[in-house]
Amino acid sequence: MLSIALQTIRTRWAAFVGTFTALVLGVGLVATVAVAFAAAFDVPELGPQRFSAAPVVVQETPHAV
Repeated sequence: MLSIALQTIRTRWAAFVGTFTALVLGVGLVATVAVAFAAAFDVPELGPQRFSAAPVVVQETPHAV
């Protein structure tokens, strides 16, 4: 059985490489989306108190049109 599998891979190596590449890219995409979701939903609540200890806060002024 193993010899048939290896013979098939030798004969159709391009299909094997394409399938392996698609599988690796798919797993990478799913892992990236999982990390992005985990980062998006695990954000601590930061309000205005983060600027309370700052000695200077710079704010943009609106431009006159």
